[in-house]
Amino acid sequence: MLIKVMDDYGCWPLWVRDSPGGTFENRDPADLGLTSSLVGRLAAWQRRYESMVDIADPNDSHEVSRAEDDAHAAEGRLLAARVVAELPYATVWYCQDLEPDSRQ
Repeated sequence: MLIKVMDDYGCWPLWVRDSPGGTFENRDPADLGLTSSLVGRLAAWQRRYESMVDIADPNDSHEVSRAEDDAHAAEGRLLAARVVAELPYATVWYCQDLEPDSRQ
């Protein structure tokens, strides 16, 4: 199982591929057997991402600073490590990092 921690608007922050050559599907972290604490942190991380842009009027959004972007990426990497700790059979990575061997 491959799990990509990736933020996107209107989605859960985990994208899962169950079989080699399969398609990544957006999955509710609660359905993967993660602790409620980690599910909550993933949800909070996703909400922060979605709050960075006003989807209804993107021109009304505040400019995201480099520090905000770096902090968000650091939290994404930390969350990926937490998912690995709770699902040791899965290969997990943060979307901005190199994807692991895609034959899995």
